[in-house]
Amino acid sequence: MHHLDWKKVRNEIGTAPIVEGLIEGPVTLYVERYLFQSVECSVSGGALPVLCTQFGGNAINEGNFEQAMHRYLPTQSGLIPPGVETHWHYSSTVDFALFYILGGTEPLLQHLSGFLRKHTAQLTFSDALVGTLAHGIVDELQKGAGADEPFLGRMAHLLVERTFRALTTPDTGVINPRHAHYARLQAALNHIHGNLQEALSLETLAALSGVSTAYFREIFQEAIGTTPHRYVLAQRIERARKLLTQSSWPISRIAQSCGFSSQSHLTASFRSMHGTTPGRFRAAITRAAVEPTSKP
Repeated sequence: MHHLDWKKVRNEIGTAPIVEGLIEGPVTLYVERYLFQSVECSVSGGALPVLCTQFGGNAINEGNFEQAMHRYLPTQSGLIPPGVETHWHYSSTVDFALFYILGGTEPLLQHLSGFLRKHTAQLTFSDALVGTLAHGIVDELQKGAGADEPFLGRMAHLLVERTFRALTTPDTGVINPRHAHYARLQAALNHIHGNLQEALSLETLAALSGVSTAYFREIFQEAIGTTPHRYVLAQRIERARKLLTQSSWPISRIAQSCGFSSQSHLTASFRSMHGTTPGRFRAAITRAAVEPTSKP
């Protein structure tokens, strides 16, 4: 049965998800969110197409030494066709979700199935709306019995539809501007990652890139898929998640080390993005760490 797909995957990954749930409707999904560390793992192909979306952490490399590697950055996604084996390499904490597409009554699913039959490797892409919808779904699922099921159903439908559109929109034939901007933004990105505890003004970041603040904001949005402010906030929350998972620091110290003005600022930002408080998140991680990987 198809439900064995996610049981098999979690056993191959070697850990249990921190959030999981079934969404039923015109598009039916089974969703899992993972947060953990490892070096390398291989996942055998399953019967279902799977959408993988990374929320934060270090870049993830997918592929083995005999084939080209895909590089997942935070906010990127990949659609894995049925039967495709994947090999994952990462060196620090990663936060991602898997969306198993079980089926449904939506005609779009037939088009998606036909599209995937033409591909024998995963399809990596970056789409801000896909990332937003994926985040919204896992955050709503994290509410447990209080989750809004009709809302989840609508988001699931939109997630799959937007993924299909992102992968099938005809190429214009021009160079993707993201590729031209990455090199210019590298100094600013390095500065952000190395100085999250400091105030990171738009003016400073633009100066590091050698452009005006207005142009910096424009090329950052094109290249990364979000605004500089939201990216910095996401990186601060990612560092907070890492410290909540790997340290015993009090939350007030974590807030300070991640550049938040206060513990309440961290709590509000964390809850807005993930639907839970830092304290409850830490407790959930602690429980997941002691649960067996064979948990259904």
